[in-house]
Amino acid sequence: MKRKTALYILAVIICLILAAHIFHIPALKGFFHQIFHMGKSPYILVSAAVCAFLFINTRNYWAIIAGCGIVAALIIQFAVIGHGAGLYIIAVRAAAFIMVVYLLNLVKVILAK
Repeated sequence: MKRKTALYILAVIICLILAAHIFHIPALKGFFHQIFHMGKSPYILVSAAVCAFLFINTRNYWAIIAGCGIVAALIIQFAVIGHGAGLYIIAVRAAAFIMVVYLLNLVKVILAK
């Protein structure tokens, strides 16, 4: 990922968060709140860091990371928490996984140059 691309993605995400708060869109505010809340989980942090560095130079990196995020969300939900959840919670947990991987890559891109 190039530095410009990473910063453009960050700018879009920040604009979405600001728009959700300025225009009082509860669905987006709740979605971002849950992503940030789940992103602090040690299960998400450790598994995302391992996957980010394990697949660092592979082709189709983000597709592999998305797949790992879904698998990690399912494993965390059923093995750690112990009961089922809806598709929304699995998607939010996978998005938190991808957020952690993106932030790790953003730091790597910024510090690389």
